[in-house]
Formats: sequence, structure tokens, C-alpha cells
Amino acid sequence: MNLTRDEIIEAVNGALVNEMELDPADLSPEKTFFDDLGLDSLDMVDLMIGLQRKFGVSLRENEEIKQVRTLGDVYDFFEKNQAMLTAQAEAAKAAAAQAAQQESGK
Repeated sequence: MNLTRDEIIEAVNGALVNEMELDPADLSPEKTFFDDLGLDSLDMVDLMIGLQRKFGVSLRENEEIKQVRTLGDVYDFFEKNQAMLTAQAEAAKAAAAQAAQQESGK
């Protein structure tokens, strides 16, 4: 699944609106989760679990997630991870194709 930045923003904002009952008009990249949006640590855990499932990214072992403070940070985080997952998938395909080619050449 390779999402565009707009699709990532839509998914993150959708989760905030649906799960945290926030007003879509309040969601802009510079908003902080705790001070501006009024979320607490349990809200953040729930949100991150939902986003982890949505984007297929493991957050438990990812140190970068600890740096997230604003909505823009979340958008950037998932955009970067989407690019990384895409690159990994392409590398795996290339390796499989090369292995198949070597196998057929024997």
C-alpha cells in the first residue's frame, strides 16, 4: 500500500475525527496533540495503535515516533515510512526476480 501525502493526511485526520471526536476544522499540521488538541497519553496510545494497523508500520520499535509532537510530525512520519516500505518491497521483488533468473540459468 503506497499512499500519497494527501491520503496519509486524510487517514490520520479521519482517525482523529472518528476515534477522538475532534472537529476537522481544528486539524492543521502545526497543532500539537496535548496542548492544542487536548489529547492525553491514553488517547495517543489508542490513536497510534489504529494508525499502526492502517499503515502497516510497527511503532513499538521505532524511536522516531517518540519525536512526534504535531499533526505535521505524524504526517511526515507516515510519509517517510510509506516510502521506506515501498523501497523494501521493490528491493524484495528485484531480489526474487534475480534469484529466479539465476535458478533458470543453471
